[in-house]
Amino acid sequence: MMVNRNTCRLIAAAAISAAAHAALLGGGWLTIPETPPPPPLLTATLQPRAETPRPATPAAARVPAARSVATQGAAPALPTTIEAATPAAAPAVIDTPAEPVVVASAAAISQPATEAAPPLPSFPRKGQITYQLTMGSEHTLVGRTVQTWEFDGLQYRLSSRSESTGLVEMFRPHRYIYQSQGRLTVAGLQPERFSASVRRGSRSDESIAVFDWNEQRARIGRLPQQSSVGLPAGSQDVVSFMYQFALFPPQAGRITLPFTRGTRIDVVSFDVLPAETIDTPLGRLRAIPVIQVRERGAESLAVWLATDYRNLPVRIRFFNRDGEFSGEQLASEIRVAEQ
Repeated sequence: MMVNRNTCRLIAAAAISAAAHAALLGGGWLTIPETPPPPPLLTATLQPRAETPRPATPAAARVPAARSVATQGAAPALPTTIEAATPAAAPAVIDTPAEPVVVASAAAISQPATEAAPPLPSFPRKGQITYQLTMGSEHTLVGRTVQTWEFDGLQYRLSSRSESTGLVEMFRPHRYIYQSQGRLTVAGLQPERFSASVRRGSRSDESIAVFDWNEQRARIGRLPQQSSVGLPAGSQDVVSFMYQFALFPPQAGRITLPFTRGTRIDVVSFDVLPAETIDTPLGRLRAIPVIQVRERGAESLAVWLATDYRNLPVRIRFFNRDGEFSGEQLASEIRVAEQ
């Protein structure tokens, strides 16, 4: 059967597009674990925090839709849902009492948690952040990431799941699932178990880190090979460290942190820079950059913590082993619940 020249060109263009998307995903990128069912939530727009605490009222108030975030003044109360601006009319907002914001330096975790629930800075007990996932210098949209957290008494659970979409999903699907769970202590998060499941096309691998804080040892490595290593005080994993920083924002300057992606524990350095304004699908946000200091031959990342929204990670960037920018996650929706 004869195929005309235009048809051949269309087939060739589709093949080239698919190959380009697949090539963008050739390197590693951070993503998220299995997402539990989201808590019952209402949609709200960004708005400033009240100057004085007020008791919650059962009636919901309507406010005009907001397309950007104020970068001056006191931190606003975190609404139940923050979404990228749309032409739709502004949804309802739950009028909740303002909470005091407690800021402290990042602290090492060296002692087991007590049996009483520890006093923690003001922070939603449950939440979910959805990110747009882009790759390469052209910021090509290739998928999405969903991170969830839950604080329950003495325990915490974190999850991060990234997955490809579109042509990439058709020709070379990617899944990155990370889960962290452990204890809440007066110094923040103390991981007890971290798992990473990575699939690139037909290839997949899993790694697990189990932390024994009493013995100061960790069982770690890709399955089925595992090894026992020393467990430095204050160790975090690639998901928990973001929320440790959210609870206890680090002071400006250079800090070090024992850190694992599931295969080994490294002591890495981060440069904490002055807050800056960044563009996101949620609007312009004031955020603190926390940049991992690159080591030769090692991947690194950078996180931006939104100062007006409980220091949640709203931008995450990834750099390959050569130090080149490889991908980015930008928050497009935030959901929180206090119960």
